[in-house]
Order: sequence, then C-alpha cells, then structure tokens
Amino acid sequence: MGEGENRPRGALSRAWAVAAKDAAQELRRRIALASVFFFAATALTLVSFAIGPIGVPPEARGAVTSALLWIILFFSAATGLPRAYVREEETGTALALRRVASAPIVLAGKTLFNFALFLAIAAVAVPAFTVLLDWRIEAPATLALVLVTAGFGLSVVSTFLSALVARASQKNVLFVVISFPLLVPLLLSAITATMEACAGGFPAVAMRVLVAYDGAASCAAYLLVRAAWED
Repeated sequence: MGEGENRPRGALSRAWAVAAKDAAQELRRRIALASVFFFAATALTLVSFAIGPIGVPPEARGAVTSALLWIILFFSAATGLPRAYVREEETGTALALRRVASAPIVLAGKTLFNFALFLAIAAVAVPAFTVLLDWRIEAPATLALVLVTAGFGLSVVSTFLSALVARASQKNVLFVVISFPLLVPLLLSAITATMEACAGGFPAVAMRVLVAYDGAASCAAYLLVRAAWED
C-alpha cells in the first residue's frame, strides 16, 4: 500500500525537478527568456499600429482580434517552447537526464515548464491586447479557461515535437513543418472559442474539441516519447 502510494509521488517529484531545472536554466539565460516576451511586445505594438481600435469595423473586430491574439501567442511560444529537448542535446546533458529519469517523466516536467511559460506570455499579451486594441472581453473567466485549455495542448505538442527534432540537423525548419498540421485544429478551435468568449457566450463545442485534443495529445505524447527521445 505504502509502496504503491509512493510511486506516483516519486514520479511527480521527479517531474517537478525536471521543470525546476529547466526554469533555473532559462532564468540564467535571461536573454533567451527575454526574447520570447520581446517578440510578443513587438508583435503587439505592430498590430496595434496596423489596425488599431478604429482600423477594423466593429462587427469584424472580434474575429480579427481573436485570430491575431492566437497568432501572436503561437509564434511567441514557438520561440521558447521548442527548446525543451534541444537545450539538453546542445549542452550535453541529455545522456545524464536519460539515466536519472524515464522519458515520460522528463516529458511531464518539460511540459509543466512550457505550460508555465505559455501562461506567462498570455498574462502579458492579453492585457496589452485589451489596452492597445481597445478589446472588450465580455466573459473574461471563459477566456481564461480557453487560454489554459488551449495553452496546455500547445505545450504538450510543442514539448513532444522538441524531443522528436532535438537531434535533427535542421531543428527549427523541421519543427515548423511538423507542428503546422498538428496544431492547426487546436489553433482554429482556440480562435473560435476566444471569439465566443469575447461576445459573452460559452464556447461549448470548441471547448469539447480543445479538451479532446488535450487528452489525445497527452496520450500520444506519453506513448511515443520513448521512441522519440530514448531510441
């Protein structure tokens, strides 16, 4: 009984240790971490000047703003999330990490860190979006739920793909080519859900798609990560 209870706790503690290690490495490399937020700030500024609160008709503003938000969130996250496993190969710590933790535990830890990074990006981008584009959100709690649900799926897929391309010669190109077809359903559902949340409704259908996507992506990543990273 006691041994069975300790196994999940031990796995969770090792996953947290991997996440803490990644966080410590990123905090030491402040330039790499700052570049993620600098990209988001630059994109937000350019978008605000390009369309502004009066550059788009009111009836089209919700769709345009929702799409632009997720484009910025995706590309901002894409500058940081794919480094999860690539960093281990570049610094020569991959072999040591394989010896101290199993592939699913490493995946869980790196996904936790990437998810926290995505939430930090969203916490900066969304308030700035509301100010710079005069964006009104009728259901902020629903929008927060959409960001958390879609952000988790984005983190899981990006982390797994990082393990897949970590030892490839053209990592960035390969990541973009593979991630596009996998993330399009997630991003389209996230945009639809954001539009409905801004209008004050609850995106029941889009949320079901996002939850199903998160579950399928998590299961697939768990089952395939050993072949992607250990072999």
